[in-house]
Amino acid sequence: MKTVTNLALVLFSMTAGAQEDFSKLKWRNRILIFSTQSLKDEVFVSQWENFRSSTKKIEDRNILLFVLSKGRLLDKDLKVLPNYHIAPLRKKYNIPQSYEGITLIGKDGGVKLQKPLTTEPRIFFEAIDQMPMRQQEMRHNIDD
Repeated sequence: MKTVTNLALVLFSMTAGAQEDFSKLKWRNRILIFSTQSLKDEVFVSQWENFRSSTKKIEDRNILLFVLSKGRLLDKDLKVLPNYHIAPLRKKYNIPQSYEGITLIGKDGGVKLQKPLTTEPRIFFEAIDQMPMRQQEMRHNIDD
């Protein structure tokens, strides 16, 4: 009986620590979620490299990169993040399982833009730069 109780506590603590969205990042970061069926897909690899090589633009805009692939969430280094429930995450951000594209989530936690994987990074950077919060950030940076 003690083993069953311990197992239940372990499972509960794992579930309690799991995330269903990116709420802990709200108001601090913008998020780009790349959705792909395969990490080896040429279009995904090309776009991932395009974004990853835009380090300064990503840092200036407080962007974090994530990948959804085959029921897993991966970080910018393509390492699996085990503490996320994928189904609720897909539902909250309207990302179908078969979707091949990029989803931009604003600092307020809302979906701002969804485009195919073939979309140029500048489209996302320009969309972010038009957001009122980003406009304020840019004015603040000029004043520093």
